[in-house]
Amino acid sequence: MPDHSLTAGRILNPLTLHSAADVRSAPASPGIYGWWMRKGTLDVPEAAYQEQGGHQLLYVGISPRKPSAAGRASNGNLRKRLLTHATKNASQSTLRRTLGVLLADGLGLMLGVHGGREHYGPQGEALISRWLIENARVAWAVDPEPWKAEDELLADATLALNLDGRTDVFARSISDRRRAALAAARASAR
Repeated sequence: MPDHSLTAGRILNPLTLHSAADVRSAPASPGIYGWWMRKGTLDVPEAAYQEQGGHQLLYVGISPRKPSAAGRASNGNLRKRLLTHATKNASQSTLRRTLGVLLADGLGLMLGVHGGREHYGPQGEALISRWLIENARVAWAVDPEPWKAEDELLADATLALNLDGRTDVFARSISDRRRAALAAARASAR
């Protein structure tokens, strides 16, 4: 069995930070990942974030997700999930939806309904992908039970963009802004 503390440590203190353009080199294995954003590029609260090479660790995630209580397991892996975050759209990635809200004014983004799904449209999603390539780095670590390492990271690290279970002012503000953008997108599609 892997030591999940060591796995978490590989995200907190990675040997390598990869460009968002290089996520295709991530293993097609279960694991955990951390997105590091260039310091000062996002309007996030001042906090004691992990820092490396001018970047701050702001978001962690896993793939696959934890099996359901009924034992159903996802077939996700690091490469698929990182490709979704780096290149797909906000309907498939809460990270992209959060980035879209934070970058909306600066990049001129507006959430809409495209092909029956809520995202920023081809041009908007391309802007988010470009922003990630220019401003984000990612670290990953293979782990057959990544949810255990994620639990450690969520308990110990300051992560501005992981919103689940948080009730602080920033998390509520981002959640409210995401809900409002989603409601506006759905209303304009009617």
